[in-house]
Amino acid sequence: MDSILKTSNNDREEGTKINTFSLLSTTTNKTTSSNSKKSTSYGTLIRPSTKKRGEEEHTDDDATIRNSLIWKLDSRMLIWSIIANFANQLDRNNLQNAFIMGMDKDLDLKSSVYNWAILSFFIGYIMLQVPGNMATARFSPRLVLPTVVVVWGTIVSLIPIVHNYKELWVLRFFLGVCEAPFYPGIVLLFSAWYRKNELAKRLMLFDAGNNIAGAFGGLIAGFIADTMHGVGNLATWKWLFILEGLFAVIVGFAGYFLLPESPYGHTEWITSEEQDFAIQRLQKQNYDKPSDSNSDNWKIAMNIILSSPYTWLMIIIVTCTFVGHYMVFYIAIILRDMGYSAVFSNYMLAPIYIFSTVTCVFIGWSSDKTGDRAFHIIGVQLWVGTWCLILAAVNHGDNPINLVLIAIFGIVASNNLSILCMAWINDIFKSSYNAKAIAIAFVNSIAALATRAFSIKTWVVTDSPEFWLGKTTSSIACFLSVFITLLVWFFYRINFMIPNNRSVTESRRIC
Repeated sequence: MDSILKTSNNDREEGTKINTFSLLSTTTNKTTSSNSKKSTSYGTLIRPSTKKRGEEEHTDDDATIRNSLIWKLDSRMLIWSIIANFANQLDRNNLQNAFIMGMDKDLDLKSSVYNWAILSFFIGYIMLQVPGNMATARFSPRLVLPTVVVVWGTIVSLIPIVHNYKELWVLRFFLGVCEAPFYPGIVLLFSAWYRKNELAKRLMLFDAGNNIAGAFGGLIAGFIADTMHGVGNLATWKWLFILEGLFAVIVGFAGYFLLPESPYGHTEWITSEEQDFAIQRLQKQNYDKPSDSNSDNWKIAMNIILSSPYTWLMIIIVTCTFVGHYMVFYIAIILRDMGYSAVFSNYMLAPIYIFSTVTCVFIGWSSDKTGDRAFHIIGVQLWVGTWCLILAAVNHGDNPINLVLIAIFGIVASNNLSILCMAWINDIFKSSYNAKAIAIAFVNSIAALATRAFSIKTWVVTDSPEFWLGKTTSSIACFLSVFITLLVWFFYRINFMIPNNRSVTESRRIC
């Protein structure tokens, strides 16, 4: 009898479980059916998640739209930005090539006059970084960025008409003004389209244009010197400016067709489904959209930037990355003063910058793959700082050629590290679009200014080839950046004073 009762009770329990399961299944089916009526074009089927925490689910429709969107952005915006950055670096740095092609004699440029021509560029460049990126955020990036490329290319093409160094200074100043919005503007535009796990490697690819120009800029100048001598009764240095300036103009005009607006604007080669998907991607990461850029909003953004400890700490980190690899800019002079020919010294730049390109792309890919910014910066700076310390310690900087060549290939690992810092800044200030625009430009400009100030006293040409003070300073800067990066990483990890939607709203109320 007891066994019969137990069997009966078990049957009731199983029946209850079956009925409960049936009820849950019916409810789930109804809910799924209800959701399917409200579904968007990105898929209707909701499947149980099998992904790790932090990863995102995508339907087949999502994957198709994403692949189409990323392909369009990479084949247009990314490729154009790399070529434009190549033109940017050619036009910024071709003065030294023109100098040895006879410009110094034709314009009677002494060393002090030449240094002021270099400095005049950076005065305009640093002054207009923040206002330039504010203009990019306020107006159409598709209009602003190609326009500045066209204008700076025109200015470079006009340099051959100068008659004295004062006119050269003026044109170099306005060249800096026009180039100022380009770098931070591209970073801002990329951050509006690419997700966090897509951004760093593409910013590194963009910055690779800098390395390509460093590798082949001298070769291009040499080719022009060999082939354009006496053509049109113009000196070869004039042809250098004309041809490289016209190249920038052509690239700039192409940008009007290849660059997109922000995801909230209209771009004819991006479909409405791709645009909606891009906006959803940003919203899922709590990225702020471009707001009405009136004076009050910019005051709010500036208040966020100036009151944030991340701004000032990132300035130190970026400055240290610049100072850390400063030897790269003097390697040709070092090799020449060690007794090697000018031809060998210039040709060595090509493999150095090519290796730097490969390294920077790998670092960007790894950073996106792991979702890490801080420890990639720390690892590279420890590596570079160690090499600088070795160079300073061995024979008080008077190093053998083998050590110099090995070390320089190690030091170029940080050649593009600042762009990874910009990706991190994008993460920190993502809740305010205007604040992010200012932060990117502000940090880059102040760091560039600080680096120039350091280099004047530490990397003195008369110290070549030892450069003991410069190597020591670079080593100290690298190790300092390790501690500052750890501090920023810790603050960021515990969400200490990170601007968020709530803090931005409170700032608006205060203002």
